[in-house]
Amino acid sequence: MKRYGSVSAVIVALGVAFAGVAIAVPYRPASDSEVLEHLPWQGGGNADRATRVMRTLLARDPNNLDVALRLAQIYVERARTESDPRQLGHAQATLAPWWNAADPPVPVLLLRAMIRQSSHVFGPARADLQQALAREPANAQAWLTLATVQQVTGDLDGAAQSCARVASVAAASIGTICKAALEGVSGEAAPAYDTLDALLARPGALGDAAHVRTWAMTLQGELAERLGRSADAERWYRASLAIDGADAYTIAAYADFLLDAGRPADVVPLIAADTPVDVLVLRRAQADRLLASTTAPSSARDLTERFAALRERGDRVHLREEARFNLAILDAPQAALDLAIQNWAVQKEPLDARIALECALAAKKPHAVDEVVGWIEQTHLQGPRLSELLRQVRAQ
Repeated sequence: MKRYGSVSAVIVALGVAFAGVAIAVPYRPASDSEVLEHLPWQGGGNADRATRVMRTLLARDPNNLDVALRLAQIYVERARTESDPRQLGHAQATLAPWWNAADPPVPVLLLRAMIRQSSHVFGPARADLQQALAREPANAQAWLTLATVQQVTGDLDGAAQSCARVASVAAASIGTICKAALEGVSGEAAPAYDTLDALLARPGALGDAAHVRTWAMTLQGELAERLGRSADAERWYRASLAIDGADAYTIAAYADFLLDAGRPADVVPLIAADTPVDVLVLRRAQADRLLASTTAPSSARDLTERFAALRERGDRVHLREEARFNLAILDAPQAALDLAIQNWAVQKEPLDARIALECALAAKKPHAVDEVVGWIEQTHLQGPRLSELLRQVRAQ
C-alpha cells in the first residue's frame, strides 16, 4: 500500500542487469536500453506461465542463481503492482541459498537491498548497497537505489552525492531525472521542472524505455503540483498514463490530484472497482465516501480487513496509508496521528509530511508534529497545500 516515490517507482518497473527487480527501491539500468534486456513481470498469463516454469527449474536445482534471480524479480514486481507484501516473502524464499550470505553475488545484494528497503529495513538495505558499490563502484543501479533509500529516509545530502555518481556512470537522462527528483523536495522545484521540461522536449532524449518516460512525466506532474501549476500537472499525469495506463504510482498520484481538486467523480473511472492494488483501493474509497456512494461502506470494510491482515502478518510498512485511512474514512484523527508519527520516524517523503500535518490538525495537537514542521522548514519543501497546512499548524 505504500505509494512509492517517483525515483523508486520507476526502478521497480524497470528491472536491471542485476537480474533483480526494483520495488520502492531505486533500481535502474546504466543505460535506457539495458533496463529492457531482462525479464520484467508484465502480469497476466505469460507471467503465470513463466513463474511455473521457473519454479519447476528451481525445484530441480535450488542453487541456480540465474533462475532464482529472474523468479525473484517476478515476485518483487508482482508485489509492487498488486501491493501485496507477501510476494516479497516469496522473493526472499527464492533467494534463500544466498539470503544470509555475508558476501553474496552483487545481483543478490542489489535484490536483497531492494526487498529490505521495501520492508522499511533501511539500515541493512543501505549496508547491502554499500557492499555492492565497494565491489562495483560503477554500478549505476546500486547508486540510484542508494539515492532513493537516502532520500526516503531524509538523508538529502547523501542522496545528492549518490545522484551525482549516477550522473557519472548512467545514461545522461537517468542522472538528470535523479537530480530533478531530489531538487523537487529541496526547495528547487522550479529549476527541476525547467530541466525536465527541456529533457522531455528533446526527441529521443529518454530513449525507447517506456518506464523512463513515465517516470519523468509523472515526476514532472508532481513538480507542477508543488509549483501550483494545476493545468500542467494534469497534462503530465495524463501524458504519463497515455504511455502506461496501468502504472499504479501514476494512477495514485493523479487520483490524489483529483481529490485535492474536489473532483472525486473523476477518480471513480480512473480506478477499477476490483483493483487489487491497495493504494488505489484507498483512493477509490475516499472518492466513494465523498460522493456518498452506495459502495462506500463495503469499501471501508474491505480496507479495514486489508489493514487487519497486514497487522496480523506483522507488516507495518503501510503506516502512512493506514493513517490516511483512519483520518479520511474512519474519522479517527487520534489513531491517524499516532500512525502518522510512527510512519514519520521511518520515512520522510512529501506525502508523509502532509499526512502528519493533516492528522495533527484534525486531532487538534499541532505540537505533535513539531519535528515535521522543522523538517519542512529545513528542506524548504514546497507545495501550496503543504504551505497552507503549515500555516494552520503554526496558527494553533
